[in-house]
Amino acid sequence: MYSLNTERREKFLLSLRTSVPIVLLTALLVYVIFTENRSLAFNLFLGVGALFIAVYYIFLMIFRAKEEKVLDEITDTFDRHYFEKYFSKLAQKKNYLILLSVDNIREINERYGLENGDRVLREFAKIVDGFFSLYFGSVPIARLKAGDFLLLVRSDEAQLQNVLEKFLQIYDNSFINNIEIKLYAAYQPLNHKSLKFLIDRLYEDLYFCKGECKKEANKGALYSKKRENISDFDKLIEEIVKQKHFSLLFQPVYNLKTESFDFAEIIVKLLDDEGKLIHPSQYIPTINRLGLENAFDIALTEALLEIIVSHKLFMDFSYCFNISPYSVRNRRFTQRFFEIFEKYDVPKRLFIIKLYENSIYKDVKYFRSVIQEYQTEGFSIAFDNFGACNASIEYIKSINVDYLFFDKFFTRNIENIRYRTLLQTWIDALHTLGMKSVVKFIDNQEILERVKTLNVDFIEGFAIAKPMESKEFLEWRSKNALW
Repeated sequence: MYSLNTERREKFLLSLRTSVPIVLLTALLVYVIFTENRSLAFNLFLGVGALFIAVYYIFLMIFRAKEEKVLDEITDTFDRHYFEKYFSKLAQKKNYLILLSVDNIREINERYGLENGDRVLREFAKIVDGFFSLYFGSVPIARLKAGDFLLLVRSDEAQLQNVLEKFLQIYDNSFINNIEIKLYAAYQPLNHKSLKFLIDRLYEDLYFCKGECKKEANKGALYSKKRENISDFDKLIEEIVKQKHFSLLFQPVYNLKTESFDFAEIIVKLLDDEGKLIHPSQYIPTINRLGLENAFDIALTEALLEIIVSHKLFMDFSYCFNISPYSVRNRRFTQRFFEIFEKYDVPKRLFIIKLYENSIYKDVKYFRSVIQEYQTEGFSIAFDNFGACNASIEYIKSINVDYLFFDKFFTRNIENIRYRTLLQTWIDALHTLGMKSVVKFIDNQEILERVKTLNVDFIEGFAIAKPMESKEFLEWRSKNALW
């Protein structure tokens, strides 16, 4: 392993840096004592002084060696701090940085224990080194955190993507010590001097990958995307938030019980300087990384209320829009959020706040109290993508919300008896708990007729009404006979 060879070299150089000065000092001391006619007391003084200097120097070198750790204690790959410090040196003659993630390492540690988790990481590091060394020679590998590893390679993009896809096909969902591992990968060209900058981009890619790459098994779990003018992207997002340059679309939601349109979901789009759509997989991680999550949600709320007030859209009609749960749980954000509605003098009862969260927030009791505070103010609350692999199912065990928006996979697989049975069961359970169900992506008549048989409360999709800009939406409202 390249890191082990580096450590051996560092230890050898350390021994030279330690021993050579001591040998020279000893030789100088012998020369002075035996070639000069001095008193015994003076020679003893020189000897004791030289001994003190030698001992101090040896301990200083040992301390520095411990302080600058080369290897990660678990995997024998490079220590993260060493990798960061010597990144420029390690990256010489390399042109791509790879991020490999053992995505389920947390579950492995919780289920099998930390020792078994460490063994898995240690074996995985050996597998990575053996596999990539076959294609790229010596490969510097560092453990960044948990199950995430960084690799430096020299390759053209086509070869790199082929090698990564082959690696994932072989080892994704494979077993180490009878423990299954689940992998994701992303890569970036070394087109920026800052390692932190490159790592941020890799995690943005991985964020997209976790949402998109495993929809089809043959796609693997690899994601890469080319960015031009990367350094300007952060400034663009900051400017959009500052100026509230959002493109907001209104998509009506149909009530099957009352046969009327009760509310509209707000679809948020961000556009670059050329008018091209910026995908959420790009701007959401960037907003989070820049610490703009609260600012984004506040700006979005103000932009929405400005449109609603200026077009007088709030008359006995509700609007549903996404807010980050992290913002909702922030007390300062909550205070500012409530003040905005007072400022625009818009009834809070007409707004549905939709929340989505991948991982479960540990203090569910506190989260429940926050949601109750919003409900007391008059807001309705909804959980999004219900039934998928996220926190909403766990939350409804102890949190009462008003709406549940089902994940799109239920709609896409509506002809599958398993999905349809689960959807029907969930709808009945939600009715028992006093919650309303919303099924999205009703995009054709066949799906519409099938969903109608499931006793769902609300439906949304192109077969019902398409997303519209505010002016078109206002015209649609005035012409719709069901209002």
